[in-house]
Amino acid sequence: MNNKINLPIEGGRETSLILSSNIINYLTDFKRVFGKKVVFHERDAGELKPIFSISHSPLQLQIEPFDLVKVDCNIVGIDSSCISIGETEEGCLYSVKSGVFIYSCSRPKTYYSFGPYVVYVDDDVVRQIYYQSPVKEKVVRLVSLDAEYAKKLIRFIFEREILKHVCSTLKDSIILVDGSLKSTSFELEGISLKKILEVSLGNGNVVVGFSKSSRLKVVKNIANYIELLNYAPVKVDVHHILEGVVERLEGHVFVVKFKKHGYAFRVDVPFDLIFEVDTILGKILWNDSFRYGYPESLVMAHNLSVFDRVEEVSVKSTIAKSLNIVQVPAHNLRKMLLNSLKFEGC
Repeated sequence: MNNKINLPIEGGRETSLILSSNIINYLTDFKRVFGKKVVFHERDAGELKPIFSISHSPLQLQIEPFDLVKVDCNIVGIDSSCISIGETEEGCLYSVKSGVFIYSCSRPKTYYSFGPYVVYVDDDVVRQIYYQSPVKEKVVRLVSLDAEYAKKLIRFIFEREILKHVCSTLKDSIILVDGSLKSTSFELEGISLKKILEVSLGNGNVVVGFSKSSRLKVVKNIANYIELLNYAPVKVDVHHILEGVVERLEGHVFVVKFKKHGYAFRVDVPFDLIFEVDTILGKILWNDSFRYGYPESLVMAHNLSVFDRVEEVSVKSTIAKSLNIVQVPAHNLRKMLLNSLKFEGC
């Protein structure tokens, strides 16, 4: 390792191959990290939260408290998951599950589970879905080339259909979706986010985006900072920071801390309801329950939607028995190539 890493290690050997260019020199100028506080990442881990803030307030923040609003209403959490099941010469098989969990007065009220559904996706299916849509060919290519995009598309369609149904049938409810209120390249006319928000508003509902983590460093820094405050609930308006940088936003963006000893999260509220944000957040606080500051309705919706190993095997077994398929034997290429050498005592 000493002859690989570019850090100065005493007694290290020089390599015979030296990379030298201005770009490489700029990238490898590690001395700029000297003395800084660092949160080390884990390759397979999700969002890592520092135990204490690694910086002072990143900006002049306007931290605004809001009050508990003791008005009963439904808080509806929606989440879904999609897994890859198999592939044919032309397309791929997936399975998708969705969960809806409703809280009211800080207690569970009811829940709905959808799936698992078996989904088959090939070019013709995607073209049919995006018939007469200008983004059709781009989406077809993305889904054909990348299984992760295919899973995103499937999850997107099922979540939007469920969200549309909930917004159309419930009234005076607050509906929490996992993620931001942002249009995507997968938008479809019948289930576009703009259309759903209009339907929701017409029924007196509110759709709120709730993000567990953010790829935007400024949002993470602000969240880490206000988590140290010894009081809650509070919110920080960060929309002016993201406006003009993040495209296709359909909601006003805040960082919100609901509980004194909880974490802070990005929360998106529809533009049409921006002046009611304190009431909306206060109702969520009164009607939902919180674990580490995160709504239990979304936690339970997530638990309803995830696949366990038994379900995955059951789906494959059902497909094999019901669809008269021919199962092609296969091996794990990665394990064969990288884990093929075994040594005594290892």
